[in-house]
Amino acid sequence: MDTLLEKDELIKAVQGNEIGSGNAECFFCDVQTDSRNVSQDSKVMFVPLLGEFQDGHKYIPSVLEKKPGVILLNESEYQKKSDFYDELAEKNKEICFIKVENTLHALQDAAKAYVEKKCSNMIKVSITGSSGKTTTKEMLVSICKEYFGEKNVAYTKGNFNSETGLPLSVFKIKGDEKIGIFEMGMNRFGEIEEISNIWKSKYGIITNIGTAHIGILKTKENIAREKRHSFDYIPEDGAAFVPFNDVFADFCLENVKGEKIKFGRSVPVSKSGVEFGKDLGLFGTDFFVDGIKIHLSLSGEYNFQNALGVIALAKKLGIDAVSIKHGIENVCSIGGRMEILKTELKNHKKSVLIKDCYNANLDSMLKVLDFCQNLDDIAYEKKILVLADMKELGEESENSHKVIGEKIKNLSPYFVFLIGTEMKFCYNVIKDMENVFWFGESSPMNFEIIGEKILEKVNGNEIILLKGSHSMELDKLIPYFVLSKNEGEIQ
Repeated sequence: MDTLLEKDELIKAVQGNEIGSGNAECFFCDVQTDSRNVSQDSKVMFVPLLGEFQDGHKYIPSVLEKKPGVILLNESEYQKKSDFYDELAEKNKEICFIKVENTLHALQDAAKAYVEKKCSNMIKVSITGSSGKTTTKEMLVSICKEYFGEKNVAYTKGNFNSETGLPLSVFKIKGDEKIGIFEMGMNRFGEIEEISNIWKSKYGIITNIGTAHIGILKTKENIAREKRHSFDYIPEDGAAFVPFNDVFADFCLENVKGEKIKFGRSVPVSKSGVEFGKDLGLFGTDFFVDGIKIHLSLSGEYNFQNALGVIALAKKLGIDAVSIKHGIENVCSIGGRMEILKTELKNHKKSVLIKDCYNANLDSMLKVLDFCQNLDDIAYEKKILVLADMKELGEESENSHKVIGEKIKNLSPYFVFLIGTEMKFCYNVIKDMENVFWFGESSPMNFEIIGEKILEKVNGNEIILLKGSHSMELDKLIPYFVLSKNEGEIQ
């Protein structure tokens, strides 16, 4: 097995200086920022990061016991404890110690060098947006595995799409894959710009411009300005894809050098090759690509919209409609994101559970409520809503939660359970409605009360929606009313 980067390549990339004798081998075949993920004799490069509440440098001694290949450390940390680190380097001569100005930037620069070394012949794709990134990635990955072969597709695993996640993800690339598909997330100004400089995609999708992280970035225009950095390196023979009806579509495309492509229901069939068939509600959407019928099992108009973006990019790559069909039809719900499950409850009634507990912002909350409102399946006519706080909305939080309250008024739900301090704003809008309950926090006691009320009221023809930010832990409510081991996806 070869090292990911040779010593001279690494030192040049991170603009670092070696500590010690300079005779260390500098061999590493993995990169980690979390000491808990360093295995014995795994020959990793350990990159200790400085966070608001944590300093990874304190874990260097424990990592050294596992015999890594390379240790990076901040220049400022070395200056404070130079004797200590010089001694560590002397005692561990087989391990390469490199001091750098900033370990986060060094991680990114090393990843950039690795991409330049390994990915010159790879089709590079980026995916970003306020919501739908992971679902869009999974659909495109599934199609590309069908077309290029499973071993020929590199992609983001899980949600490793941040300032640290993307660099760690690209180090997993072997170099002989034909296409790489990577998400780009953000929670601060400049983050997309930084990680775009690492990956430098040839093709890019922006799924939408919404309100995720608006508490940090303040306006949707700022969000759009950040997201469009994912298009910074698209060359003239590449392409950028944006939703046709997004207010910021043209803004995002302004500086793109490559082809500018819009996707969505408003694009004519003659141009897109996609013809809408039928919205099957809980059971997804039927549509046609170049005359071939495709069934998307993921429910909701927004998932169909994500599919349209994927199809537009796939067709640009020359992928045939049969591969698109098989790829899309092989995609299932991703854990915590719009999972639709037919469940047996503890009272032995059967209801449909919509579990969307991975993340929440105003856009995604309104979309899932729209989905519930538009369902016309008479078998599941009653809706029970369990909604928890939408996080990271900053000054927009009060108004956003009030907007959800106004939306609920039009839904005529059977029962509404609201959880969290921010959901109090929503409660104040709808508190005069029948069967509306507010709880100040996610807790076992409150979950038990909600579970008991659900079991008391359901008779087998309800849809139960769980939607809230991940930190609200709504998934922990499920055991209070669902019979153990009796969750199953609707087929």
